[in-house]
Order: sequence, then structure tokens, then C-alpha cells
Amino acid sequence: MYQILLLYDVPKEACRVKDYLLLSGCEILEGTLNNVLMYKKTIYLVDAVLLYCDKVEDYFELCEKVRLLTQIPIIVLSKEGEEWGKIKMFQAGADDYLVEPFLQGELMARLQTHIERYKRLTRPFGYIEVRGLFIDAFSRRITLNGEEIILRAKEFDILLYLAQRPNKAVTKQEIYTTIWHDDLGEGYYNSVAVHIKRIRQKIEKDPLNPQFVETVWGIGYRFRVNTDLDV
Repeated sequence: MYQILLLYDVPKEACRVKDYLLLSGCEILEGTLNNVLMYKKTIYLVDAVLLYCDKVEDYFELCEKVRLLTQIPIIVLSKEGEEWGKIKMFQAGADDYLVEPFLQGELMARLQTHIERYKRLTRPFGYIEVRGLFIDAFSRRITLNGEEIILRAKEFDILLYLAQRPNKAVTKQEIYTTIWHDDLGEGYYNSVAVHIKRIRQKIEKDPLNPQFVETVWGIGYRFRVNTDLDV
């Protein structure tokens, strides 16, 4: 079914997560979080990474390093459910966070949802090239005038989603429900705006006068391909 890289902070002899994933048909590669760089090549071969850590505060930086290696889904499993820890992990690049005890069926459902969404977003078009900006949907790499640009997972997903709809105005609501795969919450408007701002800072020569990701006032955003469009 899926290939999963399961990384622990400490060895877990009887790991019900591993056993359940195996029973669900997944292939499991496993190791320790402290030696994550040993799995640098392996990461490119799997469908998702599970970070199974008791003390999440010890692994914020490590999660960032994993995210720099790959854009595939990263899911954190932990006994700690403090809000600040979750927020820091999401900022470090995690796609999801489950607190023990959690339902095994829920873990599998979330894992499948993230993997299939990732595949769905990277399947169409193959690559897009516009005025020196090159987006490779399959390897999830971006270059601008030959220089690689590092985007976080949701930043890449948003940019790809807009670029696959060239010159079309896309609402903030559509972006949020598609990329976050969630119903609209109170903070959806700011969440989308913050991610767009970060994208512009990385790909635009002048983020205040964007040439790629434009604001369509009162609606949302569009990926500008034609240079003669009215703003």
C-alpha cells in the first residue's frame, strides 16, 4: 500500500503503531530520530514520515531538517498535547499532529488523506515554467532563474495550486479548503494571507509589487502568466 518511514526518539520494543500499519498493508522502514541523516536517501523513497517522539520540544529543529529534505507528509505522534508544542511543530513543517492515546483507524485515515492529497497535487501538469520560475510538480522543487527556492509544504502546495490555474482568480476560501483539507475556521483568512506573503518573499523580486502571485481584490489571488492582465 504505502511505504512509511517511522522514526522514534527512543526504541519502542512493542510498537502498536508499527504493528497496526503493517496489518494495514504498509511497508515500514524504521530508525531513531537522533540518526535521521542516516535515512537521507531512504526519505526520497517513502510516501510519508512519522516522527514518534515523547518530548516534542527536543525535535523542532530536526523536523525542519526533515522538511528541507522532502515535501512528503510529516506526521508527529506524541504524548504531549500542549498547544505551543503543536504550533511549533507545524511551523517546523509538520503536516499533522496526533496525541496519544489516539485511535489507530484515525491515524491510518489521516495518513492516507495526506499521502493521497500530496499525490493529487503533484500528479497534474508535470512542470510549469513562467518567466524564469520553474515548478517541478513531481520532485516538488522550484527554481527561479536557475537558483533553487525552498518552500515549505503548504507554501509549495498553494503555489502549485495557483500555477495549475493560470490567470484564474482563486478565492481564499478555495485555497484553504483545498490545501488545509479542512472546513473554514475563524483564522482561515489570515492563514492563507500569511502563506501568500511568505511565497512572495521567496519568489518575487519585489514582494510589494508581485509579478507571479497577484492579489485580486475582494476575491483572492491568481497566478499571473500573461503580462498584459489588468490588476
